[in-house]
Amino acid sequence: MAHAATPRTPRDPVGPDVLATALAAAWQGVLGTPAEEDTDFYEAGGTSLHAARIAAEAAECAPEVEDLDVCLMTALLDEARFGDVRRLAQELIDLTHGAA
Repeated sequence: MAHAATPRTPRDPVGPDVLATALAAAWQGVLGTPAEEDTDFYEAGGTSLHAARIAAEAAECAPEVEDLDVCLMTALLDEARFGDVRRLAQELIDLTHGAA
């Protein structure tokens, strides 16, 4: 059963737990396998189309962060490990909120 997300205002920062949850849920939904810190995107069966879908779904957790979906997709294709992708995306979110 899905839980309703707590609404955020555009100025609320997206914390690591929110991003990790959104990214893991998108990964699980698209690839059908759970994501652990060292899970490799390609070994889990990921393709560029999967990367685009995961990135688009996960980026919904922070719609105010410009190009988060692009960052996530690039990280999935380049870094491949879940933990690395999550860290890179969180850095972008933190930079965005620090600049606001």
